[in-house]
Amino acid sequence: MRIDILTLFPEMFAPLDQSIVKRARDKGIVELNLTNIRDFATDKHQTADDRIYGGGAGMVMKPGPIFAACRSVMSADRPRIIITSPQGRPFDQQLAQELAKEEQLIIICGHYEGIDERVVEYLATDMISLGDFVLCGGELAAMAISEAVTRLQPGALGDDSSSEEESFADGLLEYPQYTRPPQFEEHQVPQVLQNGNHAEIKLWRRQQSLQRTWRNRPDLLAQATLTAADKKYLAQLQQQNSKPYRFFVSLLHYPVYNKKHQVINTSLTNLDLHDIARAALTYEVEKYFIVQPVDQQRQLIGTLLDHWGDGFGAAYNPDRHAALTRVQLLPYFEDVIAEIEKLCGQKPQIIATSALAEENDQLTGYQQMRQIIEQQGGVYLLLLGTGWGLTEEMRAAADYQLRPIYGVGAYNHLSVRSAASIMLDRLFGER
Repeated sequence: MRIDILTLFPEMFAPLDQSIVKRARDKGIVELNLTNIRDFATDKHQTADDRIYGGGAGMVMKPGPIFAACRSVMSADRPRIIITSPQGRPFDQQLAQELAKEEQLIIICGHYEGIDERVVEYLATDMISLGDFVLCGGELAAMAISEAVTRLQPGALGDDSSSEEESFADGLLEYPQYTRPPQFEEHQVPQVLQNGNHAEIKLWRRQQSLQRTWRNRPDLLAQATLTAADKKYLAQLQQQNSKPYRFFVSLLHYPVYNKKHQVINTSLTNLDLHDIARAALTYEVEKYFIVQPVDQQRQLIGTLLDHWGDGFGAAYNPDRHAALTRVQLLPYFEDVIAEIEKLCGQKPQIIATSALAEENDQLTGYQQMRQIIEQQGGVYLLLLGTGWGLTEEMRAAADYQLRPIYGVGAYNHLSVRSAASIMLDRLFGER
């Protein structure tokens, strides 16, 4: 395999002349070349960048030297030509394995404010990112890609099975590794690794990989290839390690905003009563509290609850009856807190929601919130607003503020019952 790196700073690549990459180069497994883009500039100052069309801070790398440098190193008919950029496809082990099968890779290292877009459109085949952060240039990313691809070449590691048992090779994190001595200070190598039973060792390693992935990168499990035994073990882990939690939902009709940002009391929407109650039962929410201080509104809600709780509706639709028995009507938010404290012996941690995020909001993502609930346990109250949303005082008093739910476009006007169902599914639904 041949890797050509085009860069303005070839002196940065000394690490690629060390360790496994150096041995692979010495054995002829990988040919790795560095090309200075400035050598292909046509002016006496070897200028490789210029000012931005349309104005703006910084400089952009010129297309001419990059095209010329790239053409000078092409050895394959159709090489993969890669630009390292935070705008690109995230680099992972699957992509490394894909690139390792290529005859030639040409990696263009961006710098300054970026690369002329004509290089992206008419020369490059791929844009690759190391992650959601910005570096001074693409050199470190090029080194990471080169090393990851090199070590996958046959013979690069000495023992080709090494790369098959590493983290991400099968979608899971790697199991723990130990070496001599068998006991260091008071810490001992697990006995299973010392007994010579290869079947037991294989099972232990698989379960350790599953456990590490479940604890540290649960998102990987959705894409990993899991056997029935793997799934059974993960279910046992969940049961053994999950801390008990209690979860409640409250819909506030007061205090909330109207579209003029005035604090108001909103009226009941019958669908909010039914649909959020059904979602609450679906996701095993303990109670769904409706806060409504206006007497006439409370009487209307009470009539509906009586109909489905003890009246004709209870016998006509038992499923709806089951959902609405989780509803409790209270006049004020403080009554909700008091009721939860009476039920649980402690005040809940409040999770506020909003359709829009303010500039200084400290937001919690759904995966993060899910992990907090599962791993820390405790009592939680999801607070939903009607009208134009919860007041600033209510949101400021919360322990967590969930990220808003965004669709694919600019329209952002979900009903509270739709938003509630999406939130509960993200927090408690299938991974």
